[in-house]
Amino acid sequence: MKIDIYTVILVVLPTLVIALVCYFSIQAMVKKELLKQKYTLLKSSQKEMLPLRLQAYERFTLLLDRISLDKLLVRIPPNGEDKDAYKNLLIATIDQEFEHNLTQQIYISDECWKTILTAKNTVISQLHSLSVKEEVTDANIYRNEGIAQFPSSTSATNIAQAFIRSEVGFLFE
Repeated sequence: MKIDIYTVILVVLPTLVIALVCYFSIQAMVKKELLKQKYTLLKSSQKEMLPLRLQAYERFTLLLDRISLDKLLVRIPPNGEDKDAYKNLLIATIDQEFEHNLTQQIYISDECWKTILTAKNTVISQLHSLSVKEEVTDANIYRNEGIAQFPSSTSATNIAQAFIRSEVGFLFE
């Protein structure tokens, strides 16, 4: 019994073609199903993450409000005459406020986080620059000079708060 090669090709070739078509069809269906599941999971996680993200934005907005120089200087009075002790108290207060909200950074964008860090560092830098002025001789003058010199309308904290508001706006577009 001699098998002709032509007969083998006629039998095997259609079988191979059918097997390849089935393989690629099944693979496409599985890929589509995985994408569908991934989309569903992403949608549900976004629904759960939105309140956490909004809470983080709220807490950072409050942080920026509390460390803005005009409000910080009004809220925390000097506890003596030493301007450097007062400056250190203010910086310690800023650091404490900041550390209290540090973990919230995982819910916001890197750009927003950098903006908040810049605002915090700017406020601390302003406190340092205020303390080296010759006319600032005690804590009360330091406080009054700070309130007069750094109006809230141009503060780094207000700029950061505006950035947060714009980023929150993107969440609802």
